Amino acid sequence: MRHPGVRRGLAMEDKSPFELPRVDVVITCHNYRAYVEDAIRSVTAQTYRNWYCVIVDDASTDGSGDHVRQLLHEIGDPRLSLLARPQNGGQLAGFRDGFAGGDAPFVAFLDADDIWLPDFLRAHLAAHMNATRSAALSSSDVFLIDSNRTVLAGTYVMLRKPRSTSEAVGAQIAPGKPLGGMAPELGSDHPLTYFGPEVYGWIWAPTSSMVFRRGALEPVLAFPFRTTIGTDYLAATCAHLAAGSLILPECLGLYRLHGANVSTNISFAGGHIAQTQAFKAHQANMGIDVLDYVLANAERLADAHGRDFIPAFLSRHIELYHDLTADPRVMPFLERGHRLRRPRKRVTRALRRLFGKR
Repeated sequence: MRHPGVRRGLAMEDKSPFELPRVDVVITCHNYRAYVEDAIRSVTAQTYRNWYCVIVDDASTDGSGDHVRQLLHEIGDPRLSLLARPQNGGQLAGFRDGFAGGDAPFVAFLDADDIWLPDFLRAHLAAHMNATRSAALSSSDVFLIDSNRTVLAGTYVMLRKPRSTSEAVGAQIAPGKPLGGMAPELGSDHPLTYFGPEVYGWIWAPTSSMVFRRGALEPVLAFPFRTTIGTDYLAATCAHLAAGSLILPECLGLYRLHGANVSTNISFAGGHIAQTQAFKAHQANMGIDVLDYVLANAERLADAHGRDFIPAFLSRHIELYHDLTADPRVMPFLERGHRLRRPRKRVTRALRRLFGKR
């Protein structure tokens, strides 16, 4: 559906043959009354103006819902709305409800305790409009801050961006003017890195750093996952399988460590962010959810990426989640992968002998 009062295209010169896409923004909130205003105002401050934002309050008990209602009345922007859930359903339920309320081709999720910098949406749309690779999602770097906005670190080290050592497999995309320069408001001085769907493992920053293509995320959020938290892992890992990811090296948001994060501890010692013991135990369940999703979509993914794609993914997945080795659904795919590798090796050896290489 089209949202009332929201323009379908960004203001452009009359000569432009197209409109720039709208972005549906979903802010998920549960008992974050102290922080949610910062998140909302960071959306209204975006330099890219073609967005619609729904704040999903997941049955908060700290007055977050009433606080948001008052804020929206004060701000008076028709692009903002509140969706109040009658009972708590977890982060995944908030994602689904917010996603279902829009129809924009791009969707971004902002945790209510995080903040976007003003160029967040502009930079991500510029990345998605690059003239080299299209991808299922994009992720940018973030500053780490505490509850008082004190900066703790200038990067999220698990983001797979170029650092002092070369990054294997990633394809560099030089900075440039997307859409043939006909959208001057889009553009970046930073190179992108594209990682294809065959790249396995976490390569992104957390939820609030990501912008998804609706077409890649739709089958993911429709899937009956068992877990309700850690949704950024499920969404990014599964959407990435459709068309890969674009990594933006610049910091475009603030990721807050405040002691009430579901997945992380408040203490930051540098390097990787320490995860809570409860979240580590939860990871095994997320590994099962991803396995279920991949097997349910095996035919579609194989059609898109070839018959070797699923065996290769599963072999790496069970290396990380060892208990999945016993799942009887996995072995037929792995055996197929082994059968396919053996003839390839024979052909390779024959070609090497033919051309005098050993």
